Amino acid sequence: MIKYKQNYLTLCLCTALTSFAFSPQISATPLQQEENETDEESMEKITVIGSNISGAQAAGRLPVTTLNADDITNTGAVTGDELLRSIPQIGDISFNNERAIGGVNDARGDVASINLRGIGTGNTLTLLNGRRLVLHPGTQTENFVPVTTVNSNTLPVSGLRRLEVLRDGASALYGTDAVAGVVNYVLKKDTTQSQLKLNAGNAAGTSMQQYLVSGSTGLFFNDDKSHLSLSFAYYTRDEIGANERSYSASEDRRFNDRIPDEFIGDTQLDNRSLSSPWAIFDGENIGRFHIRPESMGECFQSLSDGVCAAEGSIPRDMRYDSALEDQSMTSAIDRANLFAYFTHKLSPGLEFFGEALYYEAISKRRREQNANLTAQRFTISEDAAYNPFGETVTLRNIRPMDVGPRRIEVEDSSYRVLGGLKGYSNQWEWESALLYSRADTLDTGYNRIRVSALQQAINSTNIDEAYNPFIGGDPNNLNSGTSVYNSPEVIAGLTEDITRDSSTELALWDFKLSNPALANWYAGDIGIATGVEYRYESYADDRHPLLDGSNPFYDQITGELMTNSDVLGSSSTPDAEGSRNVFSAYAELLVPLHQTFDMQLAFRYEQFSDVGSVTKPKIALSWLPAEWLQLRASYSGGFRAPNLPQVVEESVSRTNTRTDPVIDDRYGITEVRGGNSELTPEDDEIYNFGIAITPFDNFLITIDRWTIEQEGVVGILNSQTHLLYDSLLRSQGESNPAVIRNDDLEVVYVNNQYDNLEVREISGTDISINYEVNTEAAGRFNLSVNAAHLRKFMQKPDPISAIVLEAQENGNPAVPIDIPVVGAGDLRQMNGNPKWRSFAHLNWDLGNWGAGIRVNYIDDFYETSVTTSSGEMMPIDSWTTMDIYLDYHFSQKSLDGLSLRLGARNLANKKPPIADESFGYFSDVHSNRGRYTYATLSWAF
Repeated sequence: MIKYKQNYLTLCLCTALTSFAFSPQISATPLQQEENETDEESMEKITVIGSNISGAQAAGRLPVTTLNADDITNTGAVTGDELLRSIPQIGDISFNNERAIGGVNDARGDVASINLRGIGTGNTLTLLNGRRLVLHPGTQTENFVPVTTVNSNTLPVSGLRRLEVLRDGASALYGTDAVAGVVNYVLKKDTTQSQLKLNAGNAAGTSMQQYLVSGSTGLFFNDDKSHLSLSFAYYTRDEIGANERSYSASEDRRFNDRIPDEFIGDTQLDNRSLSSPWAIFDGENIGRFHIRPESMGECFQSLSDGVCAAEGSIPRDMRYDSALEDQSMTSAIDRANLFAYFTHKLSPGLEFFGEALYYEAISKRRREQNANLTAQRFTISEDAAYNPFGETVTLRNIRPMDVGPRRIEVEDSSYRVLGGLKGYSNQWEWESALLYSRADTLDTGYNRIRVSALQQAINSTNIDEAYNPFIGGDPNNLNSGTSVYNSPEVIAGLTEDITRDSSTELALWDFKLSNPALANWYAGDIGIATGVEYRYESYADDRHPLLDGSNPFYDQITGELMTNSDVLGSSSTPDAEGSRNVFSAYAELLVPLHQTFDMQLAFRYEQFSDVGSVTKPKIALSWLPAEWLQLRASYSGGFRAPNLPQVVEESVSRTNTRTDPVIDDRYGITEVRGGNSELTPEDDEIYNFGIAITPFDNFLITIDRWTIEQEGVVGILNSQTHLLYDSLLRSQGESNPAVIRNDDLEVVYVNNQYDNLEVREISGTDISINYEVNTEAAGRFNLSVNAAHLRKFMQKPDPISAIVLEAQENGNPAVPIDIPVVGAGDLRQMNGNPKWRSFAHLNWDLGNWGAGIRVNYIDDFYETSVTTSSGEMMPIDSWTTMDIYLDYHFSQKSLDGLSLRLGARNLANKKPPIADESFGYFSDVHSNRGRYTYATLSWAF
């Protein structure tokens, strides 16, 4: 028995202490225990992620990736986004600075999401020191429903003691959102030494410089009964312009030298816009016409300043290329993080603790001026001052470039305060705390155009007050800019600064009780943990009055309601707010069944004030049949409650470019989406099977296979699928009632509502290899490999998608096969779900010197938005990059505590694989930094 126990602990410690290993890291929470009135003993209580039983020997039972402070430093990451991308089990980062050119409805600013397993943002529970973090106020759409996330940039990378990633379903232990697992940030809170760190870096081939200043300190006082830890970080970064990278310098990628041969010249890769300063109009009798330089010929009417009117829409070579404008790809950011942790020993075995966190960031970027939406096509009267055609004209597409570019500034802030008590007596440990946290985002778009003001100015009969929409762009640069301007006085009356003010709150009270040795029976100690939690969550989104529907836009000539938004180029979104109360209770048992075999049992009950209640179990088993071998398995029931935006949002309008097979055209189509108060928590099942092998000292191999089955995932039918279904029904003499068309059969809008629709099955395998060698002459070497294999990602089609897919398979011409049914079927290798992600690194230390090399690999996948006529999708190549570092620790007396590190990420300066995405690559999977070189100077004193 003793032999097995010793080897079990050896295996656990080996797994916990090695970099990127797949078992729980154990963390110490010091408490003083009084054995009797005259004998005090310092006790170190053990807390294991994946278990609430403090002090239990549970390490090794569950798959956990742990990065300690050295591991984090060795990644070279200085932001939360960069740190998470260094873990292959973390999927795509869909909330990111370069995700899209970014409208006001995006979560813009200094935000990065957390998406364990890549199964979707919102399926990962994120904790700070073991308790929930407040959600970021911004939302984005995944599978066309709003999703929310904790902002990983809120926490300073340099202030982390470690990062723990539990890669197993944990709803029974931690509650909602823990479907894919749990990410736990542990900040430095037991500091006794002061440290100052300076970091500077540059992205090759760009103007981007970034700097980080961080530090920490701590002290005991009050006769060593009290301890205070303080840490701070200040980060600043310049922007990267879209024109600084070849793949983002143009929206026309048809002839990019990295496009696969079969797609070269494909017009699907030309994302330039019909909405151009060379405006397009529909005349009452003239028909459709556009403005062009007179030198191009084929004019039917000359206009002023060398421009004319020509029939039809603008030709392809006149389309607007936004990347040619003064446009940011990566925002400039200034960020500050502050953290404080305080403990005070009230008596032997009783301690007060408190923490405070503050985060603030300002993000700035530049963007081209907006164009009008389809729903903002208004009438120009025949007597308008600049209307030369003598008849009523409808403005179809225009981008008023002479108004100037937009400027976007996003202010993010959040804070967290916590106070609690914890005590220890006779193996029982209890803890209770109160927490309040709030996050705020103020998004301001400067120099936006008010549609009603634009129409009024265009229709003015006073030439001194009128806006001329017939001036066109720049004849010497057809695809961007303008060379002719309207009066500054007229332009000044068109613009307004548009804001979006959002906030989220989290208030929480909990009580936890645990005992690692509640009872002793034949196989050992039985541990127990139990607790209750009450939390309050709120969400509020306050849009500018021109966006929230309170100032709808009516055509001033016809009186027709056009859209609820009076901001050019932005769909309307009503203000939204909601809150919920959640009560939960849990219990957990750790039961040894044999000296080599033990079992974890847990269940949790959660009751939501708005979407019902759930009860979920978990069982985990660990068996050591030999001293070098461990087998583990777990089953857990998971659940994820609908987020508040999915419940409370009403009549949200979104416009996206879609292909309409009914009229064989591709244009911006508005979709009106709605929240649903009848939504219920999804029902999930999670399975894990693993093996850990230690064939000899300091060598560890772990393999874990996992499966997640989800039912009732909140979703919505893709508007493209609605259009395909409408085309199919119309070929049969019917129509889709969700698709509303005008007399010309153009889509006015598509009606949609969130619902518990989707069924998914996702599975994969995690592989870890870690080997450490210590030699007196050559130093210490550590080799680590961490790989994640996605075996299956199957989305069961909803009934309508299934009908459309069957019609496509049968070759029905009403539903062309080159228009994909998005979000259904096999999603593995689709749009950022590669089969493999892996990272391998080798670190070396000898005396004052240290060095490391790291290889990062992301497998290939496919771009579903670009297909051949036979339905074959465009491949996105695999991507391999290499990082290196070299450091030196000074030992001279005058420089004691000083160290210098020089490093480079993506040493070969490899471009991200080309894609038909915003800025020409998948920003949620790949990076635009290129070779990033940096230097870090640290001083510990």
